[in-house]
Amino acid sequence: MVFDVVELIQVASVVKPHGLKGHLSIKLVENFSEEIFEINKPVFLLIEGIPVPFFIQEIKHAANLVLKLQFIDSEEQAQKYSNIDVLVKIDDLPDTNEAEYEDEFADLEGFEVFDENFGFIGKIILFNEIPGNTVFETEFKGKNIIIPWNEDIIKAIDYDNKKIIINAPEGLIQLYLE
Repeated sequence: MVFDVVELIQVASVVKPHGLKGHLSIKLVENFSEEIFEINKPVFLLIEGIPVPFFIQEIKHAANLVLKLQFIDSEEQAQKYSNIDVLVKIDDLPDTNEAEYEDEFADLEGFEVFDENFGFIGKIILFNEIPGNTVFETEFKGKNIIIPWNEDIIKAIDYDNKKIIINAPEGLIQLYLE
């Protein structure tokens, strides 16, 4: 995602408020560590499709990582940000760059995709970064099927056999095949 000529990437999601003073419980996206967060550095919350910058005031550890962001000062305010994607500037990621990130998905192109309920739905032909959400496309019976790349849907990746097991939301695959 590009915001004001700055490339952004989703690194976490807000799970829920933590405590009474506006802290947010954060769940990291796979392959990212809490090292990406630093006090006084901005993170972007994806609010109605628009990345809104907030500066980190405090970082704590509980069951999940907990962030205190500037201008979010109460549990009520924090509640508004539940289930919101957290993005950072790709340039702010330690020891990585955009090309390395893209290469991670390039390695998965051509993998066969199997849905737990539907069965085989094709091979991955493309990854696409949609604001706040990476998706992949398969081709099946002459039609493209677009599936979000997130941990609720991706159940297993078998690198040896080049297969991915998913559990797509009900009706998603059928939507593309009708």
